[in-house]
Amino acid sequence: MLTRKQKTVNWILIIFLLVLSVFFLFPVIWMIANSFKPDAAITADMNSLAAFIPPALNGNYFENYITILTDTNFLRYMLNTLLYAAVLIVLGIIVNGLAGYALAKVNFPFREQWLLVIMMLLIVPTETVITIHFLIIAKAGLLNTVIGYILPMIVNPFNIFLFRQVFVSLPDDVYEAAQLDFCGPVKYFFTMVLPMSKTVVATVSVFTFLGVWNDYLWPSLVFTSSDLLTAQIGLNSITSNDNTTMGQVLAVITLITIPVMIIYALFSKQIVEGVTSTGSKEG
Repeated sequence: MLTRKQKTVNWILIIFLLVLSVFFLFPVIWMIANSFKPDAAITADMNSLAAFIPPALNGNYFENYITILTDTNFLRYMLNTLLYAAVLIVLGIIVNGLAGYALAKVNFPFREQWLLVIMMLLIVPTETVITIHFLIIAKAGLLNTVIGYILPMIVNPFNIFLFRQVFVSLPDDVYEAAQLDFCGPVKYFFTMVLPMSKTVVATVSVFTFLGVWNDYLWPSLVFTSSDLLTAQIGLNSITSNDNTTMGQVLAVITLITIPVMIIYALFSKQIVEGVTSTGSKEG
């Protein structure tokens, strides 16, 4: 049982953290509130509390959003990114999951050495890997194609390590029982292992989505066609346009921020559980 003093300290800590969280939310509140305003109103409210309050509801309330979605290709860029993320989530779970399962449960030559190599790849700078990927994709003639964008992003050493750390703790008795029903390792992986590892699957899915959604460098190297561009490149092209107003800039930034906020709100528990659970597994 907590003493009265401990309860008081806990309540003080909770209130402090709530105030601190609201303080860090001020930029987000300001961004969303001003995304509905014309530039004149944004400038007029800049030095007052009105900057954090949305304008009164009227016929032009969503004008900035309507302009962004109708006069630019940003909606297409967002749909492209969602499509790429969905494909990479499915392929990433299959490929990285199978690799993690092999490292955890399958005995093959130099297994520990391969695990060491994968762990060492975690410290390789992203720019170095992207350079190699670009040279390979260019040599294969896959620049400006969806395949050329997706292929290098499927295998992820960090996701392989996450899967391996979770799979290594799965009981071998289940697989031995499945073998009696003539269940092979691949079928066992899809029908038993993945359903028993929903937390790490959710974690990898979220990390993959956020990686694709926030990625700017790789798609900017691969894509040249405007029909294939992603949300981050669209954001850059819109915000760098001299004809784009401040309200429209805030609207497009809000649009690109909302999916990330939704993902964190829905799956924050799974993200924490998936990452923290890997630290307690021993290979």
